Amino acid sequence: MSVFKNLMDNKTVAHRWASYGITVALIIAAALLSPGKELLDNSVGTLVILFILFYTLLTRRILETLIFSTIFGIALSSGTDFVEGFRVQLFKTMAGEDFIWIVLMCCFLNVFNKFLNKTGSLHAFSRLIKSRVKSKGQLNIATWLLQFPLFFDDYMTIAVGGSIMAPMYDELDVPREEGAYLIHTLAEPLRAIFPITSWAAFLGGCFISTGLVPEGEGMMAFIKSIPFAFYPIIAIIGTFLFAVGILPKWGFSKAPAKENYTELENLEESNEGRKEGNLFDFFLPILLLLGAAYYFDFDTVPAMLIVLPITAGYYLIRNIMEAQDIEECLVSGFADFMSIIILFCASYMLNDVLVDLGYIDYLANVVKQFVNPNLLPFLVFVIFCISECIMSLNWGLLLITFPILLPVAAAIGTNPYLVGAAIISAGCFGCNMCYICDYTMLTSSVFGLKPGYHASTCVAYSVIFAVISAGMYLIAGFIF
Repeated sequence: MSVFKNLMDNKTVAHRWASYGITVALIIAAALLSPGKELLDNSVGTLVILFILFYTLLTRRILETLIFSTIFGIALSSGTDFVEGFRVQLFKTMAGEDFIWIVLMCCFLNVFNKFLNKTGSLHAFSRLIKSRVKSKGQLNIATWLLQFPLFFDDYMTIAVGGSIMAPMYDELDVPREEGAYLIHTLAEPLRAIFPITSWAAFLGGCFISTGLVPEGEGMMAFIKSIPFAFYPIIAIIGTFLFAVGILPKWGFSKAPAKENYTELENLEESNEGRKEGNLFDFFLPILLLLGAAYYFDFDTVPAMLIVLPITAGYYLIRNIMEAQDIEECLVSGFADFMSIIILFCASYMLNDVLVDLGYIDYLANVVKQFVNPNLLPFLVFVIFCISECIMSLNWGLLLITFPILLPVAAAIGTNPYLVGAAIISAGCFGCNMCYICDYTMLTSSVFGLKPGYHASTCVAYSVIFAVISAGMYLIAGFIF
């Protein structure tokens, strides 16, 4: 036990040798011994996954895990030219539309949140909730309910909902971990079963990519899969039972673990002498955002390009915001997310490396070997839950596996909508469970928690929900 404790203590020489020493040795060995990507077996990505598991458990340092895992994967594929390979991958990732979209999404939402905060309208909404929430028992219920008006975007539920609720947990002396768990767990499941979001449009496109449905029927295919999305449904029900106190709080401290807390950005009151925003000033931009998101097929980035200037102009006319406030919100809104952007960049690079190594294709081929039509949904869910909890690929998983596995399911007589829902459920599980997922990092940032610590509080229920879902997929495979 003393040796283990010594290894886990990041201040000891043993820990540094076990982490940095082994990592450097592995990267050098991979670079010198790799025969090149063309000669590597697709299963070699398993080495990267094992390294992620090793380094995450040993250090609990998320950014280091992502960077070293990426370098290790590039060393396997590029050999001694891994430095150039890293440069190429970095440029490719930062120029990628998906990465740019998620950066703009997070930063725009943060700017939008700061507008609401600066004018005092967010504070007005917060006061409304506070006037209704008088006890610790009501706080988690309010947090659970608040997610539904913001369901149209997962990052909105985290960024805006978290900013409103996090300070209230401190005020009522309720562990922040509980609110962070509720918002983190609900963000993806809500988006995965409501057919009026950008995620629904994306999933409709995934169904079309399989060739099973023609253009124009992708959304209906997604709707057919909703009843089989067992993990999202169970997560929504389970978080409600947690919020009302029916489920015991496994993995949570009875008192706030403040040694794992960081400073929160409190909601601001309007400056002295300036008119304060009211509830109408809060809800009007939200409704405008909903309308713009609907117009742009629920793509929040172009919606924000319309909503932000209109909101700023409206607040200027209302005299609840000044020109310098707009500039301050823009600059700080992007600056606040620089650490998250770096994490996103490293995460996307690692995703690309795993795909480039053919590891996802390898996983899909492993699943294809199990041709029993009754067991396929269960096997798909279990196998991808395992991979997603280690490295959440989220939409990357769907883009790669849908065109491969759904036609296989249809060919062997398995309900393709059931298999599609199993993949969607595995992705939701990964978003809840994965220590290095963007949801984990964003939620921990909003609630002022250390990412590794916050992730550890989500494990117990995520596993329980996944086990129940696996059982349901096992049964459903024989029924549907």
